[in-house]
Amino acid sequence: MLSKSRIPRAKILLTTDENAPMQNRQETDFFPSSAESDTLSLTKKLPPEITDSESYAIQLTRLQLKQFRCFEHSQLHFESNRVLVEGANGSGKTSLLEALHYLCYLRSFRTHIPQELVFAGAHSFFIKASFTSNSSGLPLTHEAQVGFQHKRRLVKIDDRTISSYKELLTHYRVATLTEDDILLITGGPEVRRAFLDQALLLSDPTFVSQVRNLRTCIGQRNALLQDPRHSHDEYMVWTQQLWELSTSVQEQRRMLLAKMEQEVAALEKGDHGLSCPIACRYVPKLMGDAPTLQEFLLEHPDLHAKEKLWGRTLFGAHLDDISLAFQEKRPKAFASRGQQKLIALIFKTALIRLLNQQAGPKTVFLLDDFMTDFDDTRIEQLLLLLNTLKNQLIFTSPLRATSLARQLSQQGAQRISLTD
Repeated sequence: MLSKSRIPRAKILLTTDENAPMQNRQETDFFPSSAESDTLSLTKKLPPEITDSESYAIQLTRLQLKQFRCFEHSQLHFESNRVLVEGANGSGKTSLLEALHYLCYLRSFRTHIPQELVFAGAHSFFIKASFTSNSSGLPLTHEAQVGFQHKRRLVKIDDRTISSYKELLTHYRVATLTEDDILLITGGPEVRRAFLDQALLLSDPTFVSQVRNLRTCIGQRNALLQDPRHSHDEYMVWTQQLWELSTSVQEQRRMLLAKMEQEVAALEKGDHGLSCPIACRYVPKLMGDAPTLQEFLLEHPDLHAKEKLWGRTLFGAHLDDISLAFQEKRPKAFASRGQQKLIALIFKTALIRLLNQQAGPKTVFLLDDFMTDFDDTRIEQLLLLLNTLKNQLIFTSPLRATSLARQLSQQGAQRISLTD
């Protein structure tokens, strides 16, 4: 059992200076001074075999928040590659991970409305993270920051304004696992497509432009289909473009899925004792295996008439799905909730392994209260699995004597305690 007295309590130190310096630009940016932050308490470091800096390419070292969610002015320090953030409901555990996620993807995993991330009564928020990089063989310190105000956002790396995902993800990226990720198994096709597309974005930041082009094409094509005056030639122009964009996206998704399935199979052979036989298959909507647009149209001679009737596009990469099998059955219907969570965790772990093969362990893995309801044996197995990753892992857990907290503590993980 954990001793409550051994867990340092975070103290909120309110500041009196509310006039953070601001710069009025096309996108308003603001930078809090060092005096405008709270420091949350932390505990012991990991043992030397885990904290070897040469083994880790990226390690988050500091997070500074201003007017973000429930944090008015706060600062945390991360001193190891295994971190457990503990706190009661409403103390801000998920919001901390949300801030780290937002800094990578410039969107939240809980809302698509940035204004909902702003502290009550405020009109802007600021996130700043410091991290070390050892990918060059020498430890380098970088800072990533994003400011949001008046519906505008400014992103900087090392005080230099950036304008592309490629610049941001070259320096900083995260993979996040929350309760909502069980929707990868129980949700609709759009959830599984989004998972693949986010994975491809982490692997190749330029992929985002392909997705945007695909969405633009679909929007234009739908508008055309809703215009009764459109010609067959116009229809074919947009159909050809949609085919080319879709086949490109589908090819990349298929390749990624095949590699992930190989990684999942490799994980099965580990010494962690887990058994999670998962099979997956990419399922294109309507397009099937037709090698050319001409053959596809011959297979679906009434496509144009149906699309005119519905007023929308009925084929393309935006409608595809992934077919999953767990123990040769559909996990949505036959797997328990615990097994469904295990599948989601295995998929995220496989993704991180792939990213590590590509560019080294540059991805910080965030796990938001995802493992606390597993039994002791399963948690031990999952930690053995996760400890094969040389990535920084940040867990959250309720402020109670959980098996996860006990086992992480035994491994020497740094523990950060939040209070209301």
